[in-house]
Amino acid sequence: MNPALVVGALLLGAIVPAGSAVADGATPTPPSTSAFLAVEACRAADTRSGAGVQAIGADRIRVTIAGRCDVPDDAVAAAVTVTVVSPDGPGFATAWPAGAPLPDTSTVNFGAGEARANGVIVPLGAGGSIDVTASSPADLIVDVTGAFVPAAVATSGRFVARAPSRAFDSRAFGFGRPLGAGETVLVPLPSGAPTDATALAVNVTTTGPSEPGYVTLHRPDDPRPEASVLNTDRADQTRSAAAIAPVTAAGLAVHSSAGGHVIVDVMGWFTGPTAGESVDGLFVPIDPARVIDTRNDEPLWPGGMVEIAPIGDVSAIAVNLTMVFSESWNFVTARPARTTTPATTSPPQTSSVNVNRAGEVAANFALVAQSPHGTALTAHARTDVLGDVTGWFTGPPVPADGTTPRNDRPSVCAADTSPAAIDTLLRSDRLVHGADYQRTIALPDGRTLWLFQDVLVPTRHGHDLVHNAGFVQHGACFDLLHDGGFARPRSLVLPDATQPYQRWFWPLGGTVGTDGAIWVFLAEMRERTGGYLGRTEPTSTWLARLDPVTLRPVETRPAPDATPALYGWSVVDHGAHTYLYAHCHRQFGFDRFLPGNPDVAAHDLTCAGDVRVARVPRGEPWRTPRYWDGHDWVADPSRAVPVITANGDDRLINPSQVGHDGTRFVAVTKEGDWWGDRIHVDTAPAAQGPWRTVAVFPVTPRCGNCNTYFASFVAPPTPTRLTIGLSNNSFPSAASPRYDPDTYAPSILVVPL
Repeated sequence: MNPALVVGALLLGAIVPAGSAVADGATPTPPSTSAFLAVEACRAADTRSGAGVQAIGADRIRVTIAGRCDVPDDAVAAAVTVTVVSPDGPGFATAWPAGAPLPDTSTVNFGAGEARANGVIVPLGAGGSIDVTASSPADLIVDVTGAFVPAAVATSGRFVARAPSRAFDSRAFGFGRPLGAGETVLVPLPSGAPTDATALAVNVTTTGPSEPGYVTLHRPDDPRPEASVLNTDRADQTRSAAAIAPVTAAGLAVHSSAGGHVIVDVMGWFTGPTAGESVDGLFVPIDPARVIDTRNDEPLWPGGMVEIAPIGDVSAIAVNLTMVFSESWNFVTARPARTTTPATTSPPQTSSVNVNRAGEVAANFALVAQSPHGTALTAHARTDVLGDVTGWFTGPPVPADGTTPRNDRPSVCAADTSPAAIDTLLRSDRLVHGADYQRTIALPDGRTLWLFQDVLVPTRHGHDLVHNAGFVQHGACFDLLHDGGFARPRSLVLPDATQPYQRWFWPLGGTVGTDGAIWVFLAEMRERTGGYLGRTEPTSTWLARLDPVTLRPVETRPAPDATPALYGWSVVDHGAHTYLYAHCHRQFGFDRFLPGNPDVAAHDLTCAGDVRVARVPRGEPWRTPRYWDGHDWVADPSRAVPVITANGDDRLINPSQVGHDGTRFVAVTKEGDWWGDRIHVDTAPAAQGPWRTVAVFPVTPRCGNCNTYFASFVAPPTPTRLTIGLSNNSFPSAASPRYDPDTYAPSILVVPL
């Protein structure tokens, strides 16, 4: 079974208790408050021996907590560690109040054969018990470390939350070595904690153990208990788990059976008998409620931050955090939202949940201080995060004075701005999984807008095809532009009008308007068969206005010449005019190509060899164009004549792109479009010509079954150098799909003249 499928099955929605409004951020109607009572770690149930286990079905057990392990009979919730041992396959385990419906949340996630543990606070249900189930057959262990007993006011057992801080790190100066197998270290109480604190809320991480093993926490003056809070399955593994650990004035004893480095992060402590009497810090348990699930929107990006909305006016929340679809080794840190103390603004040094590899699913429990803006989550690398709240603590939130966080997809950067470095980046699969028909527009602020026709956009599960998208280049770095976000990417322009593979809009040329906006022409394309690119033709021309800062569409309209002649195929600003070159772009399902090439119906040879031109006032593409008729610029489009043609040479078809190098007009044409192995360079003193060939140079296909096509300028041409983008793809066949990420990416060529 695929772990991703397991998580997708279990996290179908949230259970919000009756009388509460957790989902919309309002304060739920509180049940009775409770105070924490620390107990010596105690094993309450172990299916391997049958101790403490009551089977209530083929897939679940019931474990009585109240009245056992020094837990009072009137306890309303318990702090427990749930351990899964040797599961048959990947899955999840859930602990919840006995007798209540099974919630759509998980307590601990695991892979086949793993040993996994996680701490959690569980409200006690029928008979002071909890129910536990696993989605895959496995042994289950339940250890108790504390209980919550009814209290309207209390001295001892109130939770004092703090921003996560590191209390111990065996890698740090002053200790600087891994623990030996079977070694126990003493972690002192953190700064600010009273000497009679009864317990710490901690997150324990181990990395680099010498063999499979476990970590146990206990009071320094108590015998080491049988219970563990963290398990590892192999040497050199990184794992973390949270727990509420009883302490003394001396601190906390941490025992590692397999050795390795150990890190202890503190999230707060529970008061002792000398604390003042107060209603703050008392616990209110609830049935698990889903409060965040990033899978339906943008993931948590590295360098970004997402927030769990505040759960009323409370001091801290008890939350189980699950990481899914992580792109690599990774960790997530939870902390009060929008606080600007150094501990919460610098790159996080603490972790709330960790994964060892891409795609691993891991859950971990945390007690997190809350600000008036809620709880913030940050990550080391891209991941999705789910959060299930099991209760909250009374008291005022942590003050916040920060700003609204951002969670932007990070830029992807080339080594430098050279054509060679950008070529390497485009081939690397780091930006997109494939794209073609590259076009660029130089922006007034120094950035460059790249636009493409079909683009394979990265998603959580591979890639989705969109029919237009782009990059914004700033220096050597690129930001991806499309609609719909990471969850469901859509075309950048006219996404609502697009019917994938049947009706779509391919970007053509563009320019910066006199109004400061970016204007882009688009071809409306229609598929005339039941497949894709079987018989495809343009049916009209559209014009989109993009915001000059965000480069998002703010308006789309039919172009002044809305015919499928596609004026705007290539756009050049020069002198007092903007020139709009036209090409019919009927390239699939028309005429049979030359004998000896793949037997496919391709370009419409009645028009594919010709380029016509019109013009409008410079920077005003919304104006009605005038057309070159061979003698003058006229209003009648039917009088337009070709200005660049195949002329019977081996170009055959002619999807030329035109630019201006400061002294002359320059056209670049890939010979034969999908076929041929040369690029032609033509120049002219005026937009309408006369054109003459000044250079022909060879190109090498990317692979034995690849085609190269559509040469375009990706930087303004100069009199001595052309920087050309060239599309690449593989011919469709059973062995080589139409969109092959290994070949489907533009090349950048530099041609000296």
